[in-house]
Amino acid sequence: MDIKNVMYNVVREGKLARLKELLEHREKDEVVKLVSTKSHGTTPLVIACRNGHYDVAEYLIEKCGANVNQPGLVMFDGEMIECASPLWCAAAAGHLALVKLLVKHGARVNSITQTHSTPLRAACFDGHFDIVRFLVTHGADIEMSNRHGHTSLMIACYKGHIKIVKFLLALKANVNRKSKKGNTALHDCAESGSLEVVKVLIEHGARMGVDSYGMSPLLTAAVTG
Repeated sequence: MDIKNVMYNVVREGKLARLKELLEHREKDEVVKLVSTKSHGTTPLVIACRNGHYDVAEYLIEKCGANVNQPGLVMFDGEMIECASPLWCAAAAGHLALVKLLVKHGARVNSITQTHSTPLRAACFDGHFDIVRFLVTHGADIEMSNRHGHTSLMIACYKGHIKIVKFLLALKANVNRKSKKGNTALHDCAESGSLEVVKVLIEHGARMGVDSYGMSPLLTAAVTG
C-alpha cells in the first residue's frame, strides 16, 4: 500500500477517522514527514483547506505537525494555482472557520502565490466579506497587489462586490492606484458594468484618467458594453 497516496485521498474526502487509523500508530517523525512531503505538488493541509475539511485540517496541524505556511499546487475555477498557502486556499474557498484556525496557528496573512495573489485578494475575488474583514483585522495589507499590479480593491470592483468595496474604501484604500497597465479600480468596474460600484468610487474621489492604452473608464464601459 502506498501510504502517501492513500493518505492524500483520505484527506481529500475528509475522512478523519480513516486518517487517524493511518497515522496514529506511527512514530512522530514519520508522521511529520508524511504530512510535509508533497505529492503532485501539494500537501495534505492544502488539500484539506481547499475542500473545507476543518476537522482534518485541525488534526493535521495540532496532532501531526503540519506546517501552516507550507504552500502547494491547487485547482481553482479550472486554473492551477502555484505556491498557494493553506490560508490562501481557505480564504479563496470561503471557509472562515479554517481561516481562523490557520491564523490562530501562525499562518502568514500576507503570504503570496506565484502570481503574488494574497489570501485577502482571494477572498475579495469571490466576495467572502467575513473573511476579508477577519484578515484585515489580523494584519492583511489592503494595498498589496498581484504581479499585474491589481489590488484587492480593484478585484472587488471588477467582481462587483459592493460591500467589500465600501469596506476597503472606509479603510482608505487608494481609489486611484494604477496597475502596471495604468488602469484603476474605476476602469475595472466600468469594464464589468457595475454602476453602483462606479458611483461609490466617484464619491470617494476616483478620477477619470486614462490607462496605458489611452482608455478612460467611460470609453472602457462603452467598448465592453
